Amino acid sequence: MTLELPIARIDAFVGDSTQSGNTASVVRLQKMLPDEVLLALARRNGDSETAYLLDKGDGRWQLRWFTPGVEVDLCGHATLAAGHHLLEESLACGPVIFDTLSGELTVDVHDDERLVLDLPIDIPQESEAPQGILPALGIDEADVLSVHLSRDLIITVRESRTVSELSPDLNFLQTLPMRGIVITAAGDGEVDFVSRWFGGDGIGVVEDPVTGSAHAALAPLWEQRLGKSRLEAQQWSPEGGVLTCIVGGERVTLLGRCQSWLSGMVQVDLS
Repeated sequence: MTLELPIARIDAFVGDSTQSGNTASVVRLQKMLPDEVLLALARRNGDSETAYLLDKGDGRWQLRWFTPGVEVDLCGHATLAAGHHLLEESLACGPVIFDTLSGELTVDVHDDERLVLDLPIDIPQESEAPQGILPALGIDEADVLSVHLSRDLIITVRESRTVSELSPDLNFLQTLPMRGIVITAAGDGEVDFVSRWFGGDGIGVVEDPVTGSAHAALAPLWEQRLGKSRLEAQQWSPEGGVLTCIVGGERVTLLGRCQSWLSGMVQVDLS
């Protein structure tokens, strides 16, 4: 049996370049499908995340996220993309409410027409660098300011140049038993901090262009360091992207832009 489902590909956290942002596939379901079917389609899409939407009625949508390797409990850019899709197609009006593995999340339109995503805060805890990771990243121990652990391992370095010039051993990083590895540093000019994100074991993502969920941990870390609750962030990658982070209580608000660039139907084999 074959189903045809609506699909859109949307870049989230887009910067000045039209080629920037993190692409998510957004698929609207008629009913919830088996996990193996959802994972197979996510692998076929090849994006860092595929977001699956199911209309639950009363203005609520069930939202699940799959990388090409696993289902994850939180994804920022695919949530922003899902909200953008529903608003663009007039299938919802703000705030769009999602029921997810991380609880209720919302996407709405900000005064400056960017989208606003509300995430649970992820306070990182002090930790130590796993054996072999600094050589694999090409980072000298003297360049490291701190190591923290949240959903991801977060390594803060002294200079932003270290982040931009990283050329890590990706095969080694993908053996580490963690979701991802974030390298971050203070930014320059109007940017408060910069980062890059590399996937760990089983995630199926080598380097993520812009990782919204990681900023639920990066934002409170840099809030404490810089003494400000509103932070401008830039994630470096071949695509790259930008976002504003606002820390408030137990939540982190992310502001960013989305751009749709493909829509159509996808065939899903249920046999």
